Amino acid sequence: MGMWHRLTNLLRRERVDAEIDEELRAHLEMAVEDGTRAGMSDEEARRAARLRFGNPVTMREQTAGADVALSLDGMWRDVRYALRQLKRSPGFAVTAVLTLALGIGATTAIFSIVEGVLLRPLPYQHPERLVVVWQSSAEHRTTGEYFSTYREFEAWQQNSRSFEKLAALSWATGVSSSPVLWRGQPVDMLAIPVSMDFFPMLGVSAQMGRTFSQADLNNNCTLVLSHAFWQEKLGGARDVVGQSLSTEDSNCLVVGVMAKSFSFYPAKTAAWKLITPGSEFAKKPWSAMAGVFGLLKPGVTREAAAAELQAIQTPVVAEAPADEGIFRKLAPVVIGLQDNFTWLTGRNLRRGLWLLLGASSLILLVACVNVGNLLLGRSIERARELAVRAALGAGRARLVSQLMAESLLLAACGTAAGMALAMGLLQWFRAASPVELPPGSTITMDWCVLGFTAGVGIAALLMFGLLPAWRGSGTDPNTVLKAYGWAQGHTVSAQRTTRTLVVAQVALSMLLLAVAGLLAESLWKLMATDLGYRTEDVFTAQVQLPAHRYPDASTRSRFAAELTGSLGSLPGVRAVGLGSRYLPMGPTDSLSVEGRAESKEATADVTELDVNAGYFAALGIPLLQGRLFDSGDHSKAPEVAIINEAAAKRYFPGMNPLGHSIKLGRADDGKLPWLTIAGVVSNVKTMTVFQEMGYVETPAVYRPIAQTGPPSLALMIAVNGKTADLASEVEQRLSAIDRGLVLEDIGGMQAMRSADLSQPQFRTMLFGGFAMLALALALVGLYGVLSQMIVRRRRDIGVRMALGADRERILRSIVLQACAMTVTGIVIGAAGAVATMRLLHELLYGIHAKGAGEMAAAGAAMLVVTIAAALIPARRAAGLDPVETLRAE
Repeated sequence: MGMWHRLTNLLRRERVDAEIDEELRAHLEMAVEDGTRAGMSDEEARRAARLRFGNPVTMREQTAGADVALSLDGMWRDVRYALRQLKRSPGFAVTAVLTLALGIGATTAIFSIVEGVLLRPLPYQHPERLVVVWQSSAEHRTTGEYFSTYREFEAWQQNSRSFEKLAALSWATGVSSSPVLWRGQPVDMLAIPVSMDFFPMLGVSAQMGRTFSQADLNNNCTLVLSHAFWQEKLGGARDVVGQSLSTEDSNCLVVGVMAKSFSFYPAKTAAWKLITPGSEFAKKPWSAMAGVFGLLKPGVTREAAAAELQAIQTPVVAEAPADEGIFRKLAPVVIGLQDNFTWLTGRNLRRGLWLLLGASSLILLVACVNVGNLLLGRSIERARELAVRAALGAGRARLVSQLMAESLLLAACGTAAGMALAMGLLQWFRAASPVELPPGSTITMDWCVLGFTAGVGIAALLMFGLLPAWRGSGTDPNTVLKAYGWAQGHTVSAQRTTRTLVVAQVALSMLLLAVAGLLAESLWKLMATDLGYRTEDVFTAQVQLPAHRYPDASTRSRFAAELTGSLGSLPGVRAVGLGSRYLPMGPTDSLSVEGRAESKEATADVTELDVNAGYFAALGIPLLQGRLFDSGDHSKAPEVAIINEAAAKRYFPGMNPLGHSIKLGRADDGKLPWLTIAGVVSNVKTMTVFQEMGYVETPAVYRPIAQTGPPSLALMIAVNGKTADLASEVEQRLSAIDRGLVLEDIGGMQAMRSADLSQPQFRTMLFGGFAMLALALALVGLYGVLSQMIVRRRRDIGVRMALGADRERILRSIVLQACAMTVTGIVIGAAGAVATMRLLHELLYGIHAKGAGEMAAAGAAMLVVTIAAALIPARRAAGLDPVETLRAE
């Protein structure tokens, strides 16, 4: 039969059915004739022929099914029949579709983020070969620990054979925003120094103009602008290429503007500034720090590249100055650029995203179990209908096909609704930007995500559709048709399967609820921890002091004193704090105590912070011993320091540190001054670059700004009331002192605190939402199962009530059945949560005794939900009239 003939059969189905019937009658008559010739009576021959051929309807369907096109028509008829069945139960259909939509939508949305951040290659050439080189001790080999010196970069660039290109880029200490003049107006710009091969290494070009060329090495300053800076700060000027931006010490030539899609770390970069032979990097290569980025040659492994760099570095480090001895203890590590971007953006971003994808997958599984349970109940309720069809000749495959058609409709509608929900969630995510994403990450619904959604829909269809279809099609017609009333579908095996699915649903919901409780308590403890400093009502900003106008410590100190006095007179200001940074942030120096034998290569274990007299009052850091800085601590007075409690315990255990002399560096370094300890203040807790969920109390040494004069000032102004209203007034006071200065990074201490907590807050919020969704699905699923169970057991309940069972006993019996299933699920889910805690230890803070309290709370919540879900069906069962129920049966 030709394909054309098969297709035309679809358009003339009635005629084909008539032809098949005619052919079957002809075969039947021939079989009757054969029987009569064999000696049978006409009636016996006709009966034998009918038994031989079987059900005529079944024979016609089998004959038509041999035609591929007609079998497709049969499938279409199954779908139409399923659609009619769902129209008769709109409540069931809507519940099932919404349940699937929630599971598929949540999973698709999270996968879109995972795919955009972790799976999609970076938008550069050869992203799989792009790496970053860090210096590291053995403790942090997987993440890196320190920048390399520019001298090491030069040696690697000259001698390495593992890389096609190596480039340096630095956002190390000293690289910060500074004002530039654009058409006579100061504009804040963060220019990141990069070497010549930076853009060629990435394989990217400028959208306007060009990137750096060899001739640019002869310029004092050459810039390539980011698209965002060009658009937002320079107004998208089309003539910017070829013009100059005036910086503190030179005019910078703009040679290009990058495309909008291009980004690199750090995200705030406004421009990339070429490192030239006359720059500080080249003049002081041992003190200039840089990140080293490279493009590996094909076939070269990261381990081989790291070994080569180590071999090149060893003799070079031997030339390092004595005060740079720490680099002799470090080794280069080579890390994939995408992995490092992810880690730099959020220490637990990768782990958190995979955790959220796992949670959303559990939501999908709960949804599928929910719908599967409802479909299983429907198949039990339709047992008589299926038995009649089987008795009329429908085979098991035919029944499975018809039942799966209903599941297919539900899966298709649920997938479509889930896709719409995922698109809405992603639109919210892009607009709200709850967390910072790594450079090069774009969150879109691409073909990979669409394919994933389609795969999820098919998997969901198989998960929730096959078991009910298989069980429903396996009905024994004799048993069912002989059974009485509602009891025909109520088998022990069916009850066991339903209860097993309910237990699985409760266990998955309990797992999600328990983990959400652990994350929520960790976040609460992280937020409730006393940091040792004030975060509320503290205005923050930064000011950079250009070297050509503030060339030495004395001019910078005078500016700091004048700014402090001016800001202190603002209404509502309680204290004005200035510092070289906001807070002590990790060890940067070694400390020597006068009169003690010190190691010639002391380890950096203290942090230095230059502050004014109002710093401690502005942040509410209490004084424990001695005094705070005052006006007597000027540049000509003896140099003093204040240490924190951690430094006092470390270097002066059991002693009074006041009056002792310390040096930030080696004791024999004559360039560094001895500092007399004037006071001891309380510790402050800060997060480290290696630990997101936790705090450290770093030993700190505070020095008076009047004696140090740092080139960058962080402002911390404690006010009475909202800090947002203070920005314009502070800018006015700053302009009154120096019109060329720009206030940068305007915000508040509370906003900085929120930024530190953004990743755990995002994880906790989503996981908590998933847990609540799972709880709601469990309630709906349990309610549906109990309702169906009561409908099937109407006769049993009626008999029990007729024999004397009161309403309270019936109600208690149903609620206890629900609680028994729930308790089993709680135990299984709690065991899973305890096992999961081993994978979550880096995401938890302050959790003890394996989260016993959180498990108990989650279990109690599940029991409350169970009782709430069981009460309505139980009351309905207890309210049955036994007489009417038995009459109906």
